[in-house]
Amino acid sequence: MEIFSRKVKKVELGDFINTENIIDQDCDLYDKESGEIIFLFRKKIIDEKYYKNIHKGIINHSRTISNNRGNSAGKTTIEGLNKFQENWKPSAHPVELVDRKGNIIENTKSSSSFFKYADGRISKRARSNNVQSQALGGFDRSNIHPCRLTHWTKKNLTKYETMYPICERISEIYFSYFPDKYYYQKDRYDESPQEFLIPNSPFSTITLNCDFRTACHQDKGDFKNGMTCFSVYEDDEWIGGELCFPEYDIGVNVRQGDLLIFNPHIVHCNNAIDGKGRVSFVFYLREKMNLCYAKDKKPSLSETTIISSSILGQMYSSSGSETDSSGT
Repeated sequence: MEIFSRKVKKVELGDFINTENIIDQDCDLYDKESGEIIFLFRKKIIDEKYYKNIHKGIINHSRTISNNRGNSAGKTTIEGLNKFQENWKPSAHPVELVDRKGNIIENTKSSSSFFKYADGRISKRARSNNVQSQALGGFDRSNIHPCRLTHWTKKNLTKYETMYPICERISEIYFSYFPDKYYYQKDRYDESPQEFLIPNSPFSTITLNCDFRTACHQDKGDFKNGMTCFSVYEDDEWIGGELCFPEYDIGVNVRQGDLLIFNPHIVHCNNAIDGKGRVSFVFYLREKMNLCYAKDKKPSLSETTIISSSILGQMYSSSGSETDSSGT
């Protein structure tokens, strides 16, 4: 099925929006005015063996709390800042939203805020609402950190490499539908340090989200001339959570085995999730990975604990082929 649609709604980043028009079959959505594709959706295109191969440690890691997800976590609230922190000491709980100087803020429209603790202290940095979301793989340079593999990735390489087969399969599907965009992305990938990339793919990074209903947001840092790939792992029973494109008033019911390939710079969000165990995988290439060594001295193997692409390749080969890899 093909749909050509104009934007029919104005939305505000950080708002939670429910979409009732849900697609649950193969579908391509195009913007009617520009002709650009918004998403391609295919049901049951990824074999179950790829999900069974994924180490349970990856799924457990998806439940780790993050407080830096910005608009996707919604506009900051005291309830959101306290979520998942039931075991904190009473004095460590946020009680009021404030500005940097400690002045109380009413009805903030920001997706990150300073706050006052119950013991009167003011937070040293602005934070977003708490969500279960983490990243695997490589990150480009920030104002604070150099290019790197995430800390968890470096410490759990054997678990991380169990994602390689599904990455490779998704890469094949991506190429089969969007060879032009794939080559744009692969060119940028090939310009980037191999030690921070996912082998046999055009991706550097996988974001993991567990039972995370995102608010309206655009993915920052994704390669602008490529596409993002999205699938879901079913770790328990749940309904809802459809990935929605609210400006077009259309959502997609992505379940295990399905693949959504979409433009991450179009505003998207999720419907509410009823139940638990919805773990989403977001596969993408960081926009500035090719600039990792533009200002930094490229580290030698003796200067870094980050493994090289050749070592990654050896590890991948030792884990067996796609057909004989087993889940753990």
